Amino acid sequence: MIFELPETWIAQSVPPEEGTLPGALKIEVKKPDGTFMAALRTGLPPSSADCPEDARRPYTVISSVPVELSAAGGEGTIPPRVVFRAIQGYRFFGSYGITNVVGGPDGQACELRNIVRGPADKGDYSFGDLVSVRAFAPDEKVAPAKAFDTLEQAAKYAGESADFANVQRMLMSLEIKN
Repeated sequence: MIFELPETWIAQSVPPEEGTLPGALKIEVKKPDGTFMAALRTGLPPSSADCPEDARRPYTVISSVPVELSAAGGEGTIPPRVVFRAIQGYRFFGSYGITNVVGGPDGQACELRNIVRGPADKGDYSFGDLVSVRAFAPDEKVAPAKAFDTLEQAAKYAGESADFANVQRMLMSLEIKN
């Protein structure tokens, strides 16, 4: 897997999270001041979290751009996209990444997953700020998710932020070498 970084950003390989498949990778991308921007994670085990209807929260797709990726597919998937979505809790929690999985039925979800379903023997992968975002409780740490008071603020971030423009270009540049 290769991708292009903004000129001053740094990519660093770090140990993958517990529970990943053998051979998994995790590469963190940060700005020069150390601000975390995204992580590329491979070897994620497939998951299908139960989402009872009363736990679902409204979500909004703020930005969605098609991206060409090989090795993307599997059951119940859509063509891969670079997305920025916000889920409603006590605030709007936004997250960006690449996905080929629909957020949830009828604009409702328990969590929004920034994952691409991969081959069963290699697992899923994620390239974004979080593997998944959900509506956080007021006493929870939300970073690196973005928190907004309104959907208009979230849309302004996606439309006007240099950081988001740089992240989107970086995510769009991902190439998978089989």
